[in-house]
Amino acid sequence: ARRVEAATAAAAAAEAVEAILSGVSEACCVKWEPLPDTPTMYADPDTIYGELEPQPGLRLVPPVRLLRSEWVVARAAQLRAVPADRRRALTLPRRQELEVLEPSAYFSAEEVKALPRGPRNAGFPMAVLAVSHSWESEEHPDPHGRTLLMLADAITTAQAIQVSKGPYTWQTLPSRVAVFFDFCSLFQPPRAKEEPPIGEGPTMALRAALTRMQVWYAHQLTTCFFVTDGNTETANDGSHTPYHERGWPTFEYHVSAIGKAITSSGWPQLVDVGLGVDTLFERGVPLTPAALEHLLESKRFTDGTDHGLVLSLYKKTVQCMIIGASRLIYSSCEWGPDEVRAFAAAWFSLCDRLEHFSLATNPIGPSGVAAFCENIGPGTLPRLKFLNFFNNQVGDDGLRCIAELLRRTPPHLPMLKTIRITGKNDTTPDGKHALEEACRSRGIKIEG
Repeated sequence: ARRVEAATAAAAAAEAVEAILSGVSEACCVKWEPLPDTPTMYADPDTIYGELEPQPGLRLVPPVRLLRSEWVVARAAQLRAVPADRRRALTLPRRQELEVLEPSAYFSAEEVKALPRGPRNAGFPMAVLAVSHSWESEEHPDPHGRTLLMLADAITTAQAIQVSKGPYTWQTLPSRVAVFFDFCSLFQPPRAKEEPPIGEGPTMALRAALTRMQVWYAHQLTTCFFVTDGNTETANDGSHTPYHERGWPTFEYHVSAIGKAITSSGWPQLVDVGLGVDTLFERGVPLTPAALEHLLESKRFTDGTDHGLVLSLYKKTVQCMIIGASRLIYSSCEWGPDEVRAFAAAWFSLCDRLEHFSLATNPIGPSGVAAFCENIGPGTLPRLKFLNFFNNQVGDDGLRCIAELLRRTPPHLPMLKTIRITGKNDTTPDGKHALEEACRSRGIKIEG
């Protein structure tokens, strides 16, 4: 059933793309088949690299090109140096123009592959930055250069300062990163009747890129910058819809937070530029597709057909990253009992393949453990083997709650092998003894 749902979501995404591109060019009659989605694609760097390669099925045109961060910063400096009435000429060009005018603005696929990766303990994150921003007009996302200036400032700041919270300090952003910015990274369709078609190869490349747009934001190894108030100067006069009221940015914001790690072993991979590069991102509970659909009802799309596309892309993503996942790690999210309850109620009944689940370093306390246990029935998480409550302040009441769960009949979590309760958990020998007795009868190992 899960595979059928994933296939249905993929087909819906492809149909939505066709609706968007219908009429863009007569060359659209050439059919392009999107690559199949797999549970590992959002952790595999080859998923990113593959989007940058010239593809025979697309007339040897790469679906996506990535900007050099140093070019973005230099372009912003040029923009800042001229009077406001001359800035239009220095705003970001469309991909089809920039590739001709300044081909050196882009990394080649091989150069992206050669960029240094982050540390092992952070999962080897890639030096790839996906930018989420709102469009100031239908013709150009940033006609006055305000988003470009904010983005460049955020990049240079993130490359210069280390973010700290309590005893933890994050690394700086690498000195060179490859930047995904939709207007420059994807071919842009004609936005005026007098504009000529973009041609068969670019049209096919655009179609391919749109069917996988979620990858740039949801991938566990990319970094996302959300330019949440890059156009505040126009937001109050009715000419611009703010970031959180737009459809695509809302999708990008939520799909980005599904599975990225939050660890001080690397650099921050989720950054709300509007709040400041030095402010750590607080990741909420991933929305269900139904919740996102409801949220999108109040958001603005420039093209109404995009609504179906982003919803289909989101469904595809959660099918791979949550429902089909063998590992889910939601460490250091600042989640409390309410977030644990919301996540468990929304997702546990669907996670039949999950083997490793971590809530480490979240202040969930005994109530959070109770919320976890309340959502475990006889058939819930049937393959779970490892449960991580490291640094969760679970207390003795939390340990007793787990012990009670393990004593239920028929056995709950039948494949469970290890429970980790190390770190700051405010437990005593009495609480540990209660858990040890329950685990001993099930052959479950306790770490801590």
